[in-house]
Amino acid sequence: MPGIDCNYLRLATEEDLSSALADAACVHCGASAAELLRKGELLEVCAEEFASDITDGGRVLTPIALCPGCHDRHHRDARGNHNPCQIKARLSREMLD
Repeated sequence: MPGIDCNYLRLATEEDLSSALADAACVHCGASAAELLRKGELLEVCAEEFASDITDGGRVLTPIALCPGCHDRHHRDARGNHNPCQIKARLSREMLD
């Protein structure tokens, strides 16, 4: 998945990747794998926070498929800067950091 520095990709297993790509569409905009392929793009895998443990701060991440544009936006913070940690980027956008 070139072009995006994504911390989640360092942790994702083959099972995570397969699970995220099973629906063959971007979970944010709905672009299908076939539509992206016609434009020379592929679905990419990232994660969304499913839950967090308030006692130890641990996070449960769910792998998701994103088109390249949505993956890029997923990693943008409140100032529009790229953050390799999508969770920190989201917290910044939601003014929760």
